[in-house]
Amino acid sequence: MDMFSYQRFANNKPVLLIAVIVGVVGTLSVPVLWPHVYHGAHIYHLLLHTAGIVLSVFLAILSVNAYYKMRTKKMIITTVAFMVFTGAEFVQLMDATKTHVYNILESPSEIAHLMMLGMIGLLALAIFRRD
Repeated sequence: MDMFSYQRFANNKPVLLIAVIVGVVGTLSVPVLWPHVYHGAHIYHLLLHTAGIVLSVFLAILSVNAYYKMRTKKMIITTVAFMVFTGAEFVQLMDATKTHVYNILESPSEIAHLMMLGMIGLLALAIFRRD
C-alpha cells in the first residue's frame, strides 16, 4: 500500500499550489471575505490581499522544502522573508476590512498593492519555469 508522501506532495508544485489556495481561501472565506461579498469593489481589494497571502504561503512552503534539500542559510532567510510578507498581507487584509470604499486604479496605495502582488506573482511564476 502506497502511503501519503509529503516529499512527493511538496515536489508536485501545481498540486501544492491548489492545496494552498484551498487552504487559505477556505480559512479566510467565512470570517473575512463572506461579510464583504456585496460591498461592491471592496471584495476585489480583499481578494487582492488574499491572493498575496496565497502566493507568499506557497513560496514560503517551497523555500522550506528547498532548505531541507540544500541546507543553506540563504534558504532560511528566504523562508523568513516570505513569512514576513505573508504576515504583512494578513495585517493589510485585516485593516482593509474596516473600510468599504476603494477605488482600485485611482489610489496610489492600491497601485502599490497591485505592484506587490505582481512582484510576488512573478516570483511564483519563476518557480514553475523550466529553463
